[in-house]
Amino acid sequence: MPKNVAYIIADDESETLIQKAAIDSFAKQNGFDNLEYFYESEKSYVSWKNRDLGKTLLPSLSEGDNFIVADGTKLGNSTPETDVVLMYFADKQINVYFAKIRMKIL
Repeated sequence: MPKNVAYIIADDESETLIQKAAIDSFAKQNGFDNLEYFYESEKSYVSWKNRDLGKTLLPSLSEGDNFIVADGTKLGNSTPETDVVLMYFADKQINVYFAKIRMKIL
């Protein structure tokens, strides 16, 4: 059974609530049950490799798992870095969804 993981990175409560609302709405509309929330309060300019995203979360995911994030800017601190993170997901064959634009990316 694939895991459904929601990733939220924010350094204040209001941003956390905004991201959670977008993810919850997307998950409900698309039938993603039993979401496992992964919260991180690190600044977004810190590289994904130095955050729990790269150290803990990504290595724990397996082929076929579903990863939902509010938008792509939450994955990396630049477009090239976000692309690297998405390549990591692609290599592991993990499904990636951006909730705010309601789209499957991978």
